Amino acid sequence: MPRFSVRWLEIAIEYYDALPAATRQQIDARVEQLLAWPEGPPEAYDARRDRWTTIYGDGAGLILYAVVREQRRVLILRLV
Repeated sequence: MPRFSVRWLEIAIEYYDALPAATRQQIDARVEQLLAWPEGPPEAYDARRDRWTTIYGDGAGLILYAVVREQRRVLILRLV
């Protein structure tokens, strides 16, 4: 089965681009993991908003994302 692909929303990519290189590397590593298994633990899912939450950098920040199963895509909504 093909891996998921990633698509960044504008606000998320602008925030990402403004971060230091070391932080971007942490985010990149976590996004790579998400592409292999985007629907992580059930407690990370917000059914009301249909979005997932995960951390990067050992809790340094938060990634909000959505999963589009039909297109095998992960949408990065926001970085916090």
